[in-house]
Amino acid sequence: MRRFLLPLLAALALPTTVNAAKINCNSPVWKNKPQCKNESVRKKVKTILDEETGLMVIEMEADIPWRSTSNPKIPYKNIVKLTSSFDGSSEYVVFDRDYIRGAFSRFTVLTKWSSDYLSATYFLENDCSYVFNTCFGGISDSGELDSPIELKFNNRNYTLYGEDGQFSLPNDFIEQVKNTRSYTGLSVRGNNRIIPIGEVTVEKLSELYKKVLKKWTIPEINFKAKNIKLKPSIKEIAGNTLPKVVTVRSSRGQGTGFFINDEGLLITNRHVIGAGKKIDIQIETATGSELTAKTIYVSRKDDFAILKVQGEIFPEALPICYATYPTAGEEVIAIGSPRGLTNTITRGIVSAFRRSGNYSEGFATTGTSLIQTDAAINPGNSGGPLLNENGEVIGINTFGATSSGGSQGLNFAVSMIDVLQQLNVRKPDLKNINESSINECGNIKL
Repeated sequence: MRRFLLPLLAALALPTTVNAAKINCNSPVWKNKPQCKNESVRKKVKTILDEETGLMVIEMEADIPWRSTSNPKIPYKNIVKLTSSFDGSSEYVVFDRDYIRGAFSRFTVLTKWSSDYLSATYFLENDCSYVFNTCFGGISDSGELDSPIELKFNNRNYTLYGEDGQFSLPNDFIEQVKNTRSYTGLSVRGNNRIIPIGEVTVEKLSELYKKVLKKWTIPEINFKAKNIKLKPSIKEIAGNTLPKVVTVRSSRGQGTGFFINDEGLLITNRHVIGAGKKIDIQIETATGSELTAKTIYVSRKDDFAILKVQGEIFPEALPICYATYPTAGEEVIAIGSPRGLTNTITRGIVSAFRRSGNYSEGFATTGTSLIQTDAAINPGNSGGPLLNENGEVIGINTFGATSSGGSQGLNFAVSMIDVLQQLNVRKPDLKNINESSINECGNIKL
């Protein structure tokens, strides 16, 4: 009778004396089971002292397939140094795995936390037995967490929008975790579930953030007013602008950037290049020429970065609208490389001009000026210019607030004026220019 009772209880996931016992991986019964194989691999992983940060880390390749419930090589709840075989860059992350258990199911969430972003994927397994800590029905559903998600830490909530299961982490959240002294709970709300994140993971993130967050010195930046033809055609704007817009490639993927002065400085989004150690960043111009750049400044507050292109020959700067903010209803043009399709132009209007709030915490601090537009901003557009009807840059294309509910046309660019103010950039000297020749943006009318 006992021979039939135990399997029945296991299938029903009812508590028994076996359920309370800890698995002994040294026993001949369990040592070859998947649970113990994974455990033995993790126990063999050794931490080493990272000379660059002083952290105790586990070194791994950046392209490790971590989105798998059965990958025994993932060292959860440890600081991991990932090095890219693509460009030699490195980043420091913490992996976490958490479960939500139903009567006969298990919802598993795998997360990857860095100083820039959170990536999250899930698996739903059926016919689960908690007696034997396994699921017999296999995976019935899987994918990335839908946008938006919500983080809750120390009684504060953060709403994050993202793409393909990756979400930029707000600077305020990172600072809060870095300076935390007592654990009061971290959870992620996504796909109509609340996923608790373990205390050890938060401790490792706090340790990580204290060591890897770099304080950047604001560079001295000068730019010039440009000669502007009023209300040129879209074709003319494209012809003048595309040679000055570039594709930015890093181990994180690719995005867009554009030159802001004639001395080889270009701007892009921080989340395009990440905050990891970079050897070089590859730049491709509209003509296919390859350039190399280095990061000289990163804003964690408003998601932008300044790069210095090496060499002496590079495209000219775009004209910048630095004297006035746009207004609702103005026509705009977004330029970038969505999904790798370079030199893509989309049109729209300024839907609204607003201050950042909960909806934009992953990309801008509260109070930053954001330009809302229905011009499409997709992955790859990030870091590209948002232009007014004269071809002047009014913002940096930053994110689209798409959601699983189907919201469309909610795209945002960080105001160029706010970026220049954060960089303490002085306005061009126009004392010798007739005032009637200066347009609203501060450039010179032809």
